[in-house]
Amino acid sequence: MTSLAHALYTCECPMSPVAQRRMNWHTRTMPEVAIEQVDAEIIDAGDGIHIPRSWRAVVTGLPGIPGAVHARIVYDPILRRAVAESVRVDRNAVGDEVTTTLLRDIRVQAMVKWGASRVVRIDREGGDAESYSDYIRRLRREEERSEEQNLREAVKLYRLGSVINDGPLKMVSEELGVSISTATRMMNRARVAGLVDEETGHEVYLQAREQQLREQSTGPVVGPGSSGPSIGL
Repeated sequence: MTSLAHALYTCECPMSPVAQRRMNWHTRTMPEVAIEQVDAEIIDAGDGIHIPRSWRAVVTGLPGIPGAVHARIVYDPILRRAVAESVRVDRNAVGDEVTTTLLRDIRVQAMVKWGASRVVRIDREGGDAESYSDYIRRLRREEERSEEQNLREAVKLYRLGSVINDGPLKMVSEELGVSISTATRMMNRARVAGLVDEETGHEVYLQAREQQLREQSTGPVVGPGSSGPSIGL
């Protein structure tokens, strides 16, 4: 196992105030996530984002789930994001039962997002790669950034949101404190400036066109207040 993979495996990701306010799906308790079997191969996902080829997330404490949910998660190079390869539920004890109704209550995408946020790493100029939580904390602490710096952070946040299977524009909007409309325009400026790869550029171009048509009839779209996975920040 490489030193980076070992760091990913052993990292204890502190929870942000935002994550603390975001409680479990239907209750006021937080599920627990453990990361296991982190692959030694680290994928360069682009724009300074790095993620293991695969890992396993084990989630306990979910409401109505009498046991642990195990998800094997991989980075899919075609989809360019983390996806669930398989999911299983282990019951806690005799008397518990795994049913189809129970399985329908499992939010697989949320598990992928929670797990990916624990293992992803983000390049930092002049320093070591940061964990998701460290990167977001630093970004929120920074009070002054130039327009160019904001644009580059928007590109990084967009790719980060895509890789961990979260809403990329929402992440840009919430972490930079701008509306969804402004986030879209920032990404379009980054596209024009050649700061994004071809696939991201095409995606951003389509989003910009859609927003332009939408704003002609409804006006700008304002983003919500804050970003990030429900746990693991």
